[in-house]
Amino acid sequence: MKWAQQYGPVYRIKTGSADMVILNDFQSIKKFLTKKEVLYRPQKWLFRGEVYGGVATLNGDTWVDNRRFCLHVLRDLGFGKTSMEEHVKEECQCLVEKIAEKKGAPVAIQEYIFPSTSNNIAALVYGSRYPFEHPRRRYLDELLSELFKAIRAGTLVEFLPSFVRKLVTKLPSTRRTVIMSKLMEFIEYTKGQVEQHKATIDEHFNRDFIDGYLKKIKEHENEPNSNFQPRFLMGNVLSFFIAGSNTVAVTIHWHMLNFADKPDTVQARVQREIDEVVGRERQPTWEDRNKMPYTMACIWEMYRWKTVSPLGVPRGAGEDTVFDDYFIPKGTTIIPNVWAVHNDPTLWKEPSKFDPSRFFKDGSLVQPKPECLIPFSIGKRMCPGEILASVEIFLYITCLLQKYRILPEEGKIHDLDSIDIPLVELNRYKLRFTPR
Repeated sequence: MKWAQQYGPVYRIKTGSADMVILNDFQSIKKFLTKKEVLYRPQKWLFRGEVYGGVATLNGDTWVDNRRFCLHVLRDLGFGKTSMEEHVKEECQCLVEKIAEKKGAPVAIQEYIFPSTSNNIAALVYGSRYPFEHPRRRYLDELLSELFKAIRAGTLVEFLPSFVRKLVTKLPSTRRTVIMSKLMEFIEYTKGQVEQHKATIDEHFNRDFIDGYLKKIKEHENEPNSNFQPRFLMGNVLSFFIAGSNTVAVTIHWHMLNFADKPDTVQARVQREIDEVVGRERQPTWEDRNKMPYTMACIWEMYRWKTVSPLGVPRGAGEDTVFDDYFIPKGTTIIPNVWAVHNDPTLWKEPSKFDPSRFFKDGSLVQPKPECLIPFSIGKRMCPGEILASVEIFLYITCLLQKYRILPEEGKIHDLDSIDIPLVELNRYKLRFTPR
């Protein structure tokens, strides 16, 4: 924000080996990220798309076709006789029962939320969930956790000067081979799942994403440069897990902490809506959101207040382009400062405060949500999982608050106002879930 105040909403910097343009206000992000010249995903970012590219990393026509297919899956909330909403509701019920076993004792809730949201993605792509104690569930959780750690350490290296990068990549925590090792371990696991699907596939019915994608591969098998290939299937599964489990889990975790911090205000008001619309017996559904404006306002406000991806996902200039008076050469990395937009006092009154009422006008929830609320980015390369993420967050918080009053650990105070709370610090907080 300080640089934006000094240099303006758009500025260009050189960080080691990368030319970067930083976008710091909503209008710049809206104008820039909707340009066709910046639909490109930088190939330094995470993993090169041509290796095991998925909807997050591919470019060109391959990205267009894979994005279309993934959007179809996500907008329909999955394949199979059991919809994704039903899978999520099942996971919520399992979580409610898991918490009940603690009998009100303090819980490190993230240890339950992450495997639970990861199970939702497993149901989407693999067709089944795993109980929390199942060896496959534990293996997958440990593998994904290590992969996330390797990614966080390794992607920073890409922006260092080349001579420094060669030295740093020899360190165990940042070495590209460490990331690739974890990636390949995940790919091998998924290959095993794919082989099982091939042996049991039903030509007339899709159980999950893998079934649907295998049929796409077969449909285009005679095309020499098909945009549907086994390696892209692996990349899409990886994209779903990376984007769809960790970020959703962190957001739900923030909601739990915030409810515990405000039990007699925010939490109590959401619970009143639940009692009035759903009651205490039947499980909440996604359809209930239409009668629960305050709950939806809380979800929108958390997207803004604790932006999980503060710098979004990098874009790239696929060709030379001009933005207003700026010449942007091909290969430039574009960084949308989503955090700056969500904390812009010209857009949000007192942005440091959690205030769901900002989304109400004349007593009613504004519809649609404000265009300057951009947690999933903007334009054609925005995250395709917005609907699924919102379904998950709504169902988790309503199912948990229907059954429990959430409080901090006895004698502990959570400081949620700091904008710089590291994830490791967040994970130290424990919560008490007392039956209502």
